Amino acid sequence: MAMRTALAKNLEFCHWYPELLVRDLTPDQLAWQPETHDTSIAFAIWHAYRAEDDILHGLLGIGPSVYASQGWAERLPVSETGVTPFGNGLSREQIGRLQLDTDALLEYAKCVGERITSYLDRLSDDDAASQVSLPFFADVYPMLTSMTKAEVVAFFSIGHVSEHLGEVQFVKGLLGMKGAPL
Repeated sequence: MAMRTALAKNLEFCHWYPELLVRDLTPDQLAWQPETHDTSIAFAIWHAYRAEDDILHGLLGIGPSVYASQGWAERLPVSETGVTPFGNGLSREQIGRLQLDTDALLEYAKCVGERITSYLDRLSDDDAASQVSLPFFADVYPMLTSMTKAEVVAFFSIGHVSEHLGEVQFVKGLLGMKGAPL
């Protein structure tokens, strides 16, 4: 099916691209926070994939998240997570204390992508078209009260992740580097 092929190709890219974005960055550059923005490169990447992992596994009933089921809590320990398990609501200081192993972070992103791609491979056309309620969006995004399962994958695995990978490029630019290779 064309939809499944398009989603799979974009998933592959979105879960590989951080490798290119962080290539040759130092730990200080990965942790640097712009004066006018709380994020860091490491936090933006961690948040993007941690949110995708938790949200999709919960909304789509895939089962336990990659983080919970494959020992990632030990490999990417984060003691302060904010109001969600994926860092929403963390202060600038809390984000600044985040220390993550870059290789582990990139591997985690790939594992999340592989799990979601595997889910898509098993998803029937009827199931892909079934609706998922999104009550937590109602106040912020009133037009997004529900989506199909395929739309949920596209929104969180591609849209949300890409938003934060753009944030990584923004921070690299503030560091005086080229954000993207093109």
